[in-house]
Amino acid sequence: MVSRGHGGYGWRYGLIDLSSNMNPLGTPRELVALIKEAVEQGHYSHYPTELGDELREALANYEGSNLDTTYVFNGATEALQILTMYLRPKHVIIPIPNYSDYSRTSRLIGAEIIHVEYWGYGSLRNLIMNKVVMHGSSVLLSNPNSPMGYMIPRDELLSLAEDIGKYGGYLVVDESFMDFVANEQSLIRYVNEHDNIIVVKSYTKFLAIPGLRVGAVYTRVDVEDLVPTWPVNSIAEYAVSRYMRYAHSFREETINYVNSEMGRILTILNELGVQHYDSATHFFVIRDRPWFGEELRKRGFLIRDLSNVPPLSMGYFRVSIRDRTTNNEFLRALREVIQIN
Repeated sequence: MVSRGHGGYGWRYGLIDLSSNMNPLGTPRELVALIKEAVEQGHYSHYPTELGDELREALANYEGSNLDTTYVFNGATEALQILTMYLRPKHVIIPIPNYSDYSRTSRLIGAEIIHVEYWGYGSLRNLIMNKVVMHGSSVLLSNPNSPMGYMIPRDELLSLAEDIGKYGGYLVVDESFMDFVANEQSLIRYVNEHDNIIVVKSYTKFLAIPGLRVGAVYTRVDVEDLVPTWPVNSIAEYAVSRYMRYAHSFREETINYVNSEMGRILTILNELGVQHYDSATHFFVIRDRPWFGEELRKRGFLIRDLSNVPPLSMGYFRVSIRDRTTNNEFLRALREVIQIN
């Protein structure tokens, strides 16, 4: 079986895992307590609600969304795959670098995949509308971008959605990292005004629960029949639906930490002369020698090799920040590696 190249496997080998882009603060204490409570009360012994209704309502309240435009899925990747198979666009425009599964899911329906190289500078809307859009085109992207971390302004995306709507296309935006940025540009509250905007979001990154798989879709498109019966397990539904009342304060705590720690780390990278890309979120991309990641692995750290993410190549790596002690240990290892000829 061939790996799809995602991070998050460092725990198997006893490595300090900076390849996984989970919340550096870890799983919130209140949520851990609720997970334990769900197990102790035996919620695994009964079915969750058929459409994840408890979780659906909690997420709608958290996002300020309407219940009838909120749908729950077993993670954002499952939602993207099901949506792509339902919409069946003739052409899928994907700004690259971007999350690699966008191309994979588009290939499943035989769509023509159009890659547009975009690094977060200038107008994405003009780049797409002036060059590649055609009837039946949909645009699929992440905001903040994964893996580069740049942010596209909300107004830019709203204009793009309006323009591609004239060609019968959809704008599908993956906002899985929106809870990590202070100047958030979410489109979730705007789906009621645009029938061709679909927002997909994972909550496992923000809440640091990748093993539980919680995702959602926000859209005016009637996708209820696409939602699998029992889309999330009963432990996740019980715990996360009850936790979301605390999530706003945890989001603020997360953003404050990310702003402070990322600023510190990027300043050190500048001092060390390490080539990197500025990021709005809690991870960043560095470019160095192809063996850079292996040398860090020898020192106990796993970072994400991005050589399978076009147009990136060997020598591009994504690093996610952790607690300050771990970050300092990483920086010490980094200093050792950059001294190798």
